[in-house]
Amino acid sequence: MWAGIPMGSSPSNDQPCELHERWKCLDFKMLPIDTTDIKILCELRENARMSNSEIAKKLNVTEATVRRRIKNLIEKGIIMRFSIHIDYRLIENTVKAYVHIKTVTDKLDLVVRHLVNHDRVVAVYRVTGEYDILVVALFVGMTELQEFIDTFLKTDGIKETDTQIVMSAHKGVPWTGI
Repeated sequence: MWAGIPMGSSPSNDQPCELHERWKCLDFKMLPIDTTDIKILCELRENARMSNSEIAKKLNVTEATVRRRIKNLIEKGIIMRFSIHIDYRLIENTVKAYVHIKTVTDKLDLVVRHLVNHDRVVAVYRVTGEYDILVVALFVGMTELQEFIDTFLKTDGIKETDTQIVMSAHKGVPWTGI
């Protein structure tokens, strides 16, 4: 048993899934979900195409319970969408870049609006430290990255940039391709 959740309920070899590990120090009574919801989320994280009846069988609950709980998780906004992870490296010569940006203080919102509209930008974060913004972007190749830096980042409100290119991932984020 792991924090009230019977072993054998997680997707991988009787080990707690990453979601349980993330929340194990929290009081489950204070969360908007319970252990059954966590087990369902663990199964869906492993395979979002798994049917409700397959999940129900694995968790030893009814299919109606799984269906109702997934509907609740969606309505609460906990499950935002069901998606796929694409390994872009198998299709293109993907270049993943982290771009740190210093902005003119009163132009930060303008710069953010500019950045989020670029097709290759997958995330824009407000950060602390020397830079104001961190951009995560996936490019089809180095030429496209160079064009992004030399043209798109030359906009009103951007004072300075620093770009880092990901060479390899030892532990990556699947939804960003590398």
